Amino acid sequence: MQTPRVITTSQALEALAAEVRAAGRLALDTEFVWERTYRPVLGVVQVATADEVAVVDAVALPDLAPLFPVLRDGRVPVVLHGGTQDLEIFASLMGEPVRGVVDTQIEGAFLGYGLQVGLSALLERVLKINIKKDQTYTDWVRRPLRREQLAYAAEDVLHLLPLHDRLRADLDERGRVAWADEEMRALEEPERYAAVPAEERYEWVKGWQRLHGRDLAVLRELAAWRDRAAKRADVRPNFVANDVVLTSLAVRPVETMEDLRHVRGLTSGAVDRHGRAILAALRAGLECPAESWPERAPRLRSRTPAPGLAALLRAAVQAVAEREDIAPEVIASGREIEALASRGEAQDGLAVTRGWRRQLVGDTLLAIARGELAIAYDPERREVVTRGTK
Repeated sequence: MQTPRVITTSQALEALAAEVRAAGRLALDTEFVWERTYRPVLGVVQVATADEVAVVDAVALPDLAPLFPVLRDGRVPVVLHGGTQDLEIFASLMGEPVRGVVDTQIEGAFLGYGLQVGLSALLERVLKINIKKDQTYTDWVRRPLRREQLAYAAEDVLHLLPLHDRLRADLDERGRVAWADEEMRALEEPERYAAVPAEERYEWVKGWQRLHGRDLAVLRELAAWRDRAAKRADVRPNFVANDVVLTSLAVRPVETMEDLRHVRGLTSGAVDRHGRAILAALRAGLECPAESWPERAPRLRSRTPAPGLAALLRAAVQAVAEREDIAPEVIASGREIEALASRGEAQDGLAVTRGWRRQLVGDTLLAIARGELAIAYDPERREVVTRGTK
């Protein structure tokens, strides 16, 4: 393909936004760098209509506000592929979610292409188009952008609209448009993009579920300190202190700067920079009254599953997934199956007991969990079937 138009001025971006609105829909993608910084650093934004592809230089033009009215307008479909991080970036920039979201990865999942099929694989299987993915890890904030980078960026959106059209037609033929739309509307919920308060960051620490009581109160203070320090320094939180350091200190808190220097994983420089703040966080956690301790992780409070029940539920999901040609993880996650088996979570809070999932298999799973249905293998039909127990 030819080198795409590169947008570097506000006037050109306003003109592009007008073209998109006139076209009535757009394909969208981003390229960013996020190896070391607290938040992703946006490099380029790719936009395609049926007639043109443009690459917006987000380094030369960091204010993308001219695009926001179009992205907020649910009447203008925004087609992405595996667009979770792209949507998070724009939700942060706009202060609200993108509307009219269409994700071809989700559409593909409802047509038997797998839970997280990549764009190149999906294009090859659906449209018989091959694209190169050789520039993914290049430095998207370094300038000037190379011709190969621009071509790669453009190709990521060039085929998205025709891909969506084909997938949509297949979904319509199978009667699954409503299923896919239900999933994609969830990508527009503001709660998905709400900022996580520093006081809740302890749930992002690997291994936090093993802690409880005062130890968890200490971890909450340490994780909040780490998040604030990382935000100020614009670095990834693990560059301030890794998860093992936080959980170790939560279980075995120390009292002095000298004690901190003997904590494995904390360099002397980190102790010099953050030692007093770490000790203050430890004291705050230790002094926290019991009534203010964080709640223990739900899965550790749940009842032990009945022996074999989770396996039965998984078999029922697998049978439906094979019959409908849908990845089983799209229907019910392993966590949800375990929750149903243990009855440790409110069943109404599980996705598999709502909407299209309940109609497809949720009621069956609930009946199996209650002992009202049995499952068996029918050798003549060569499939798993359910039978009433009463």
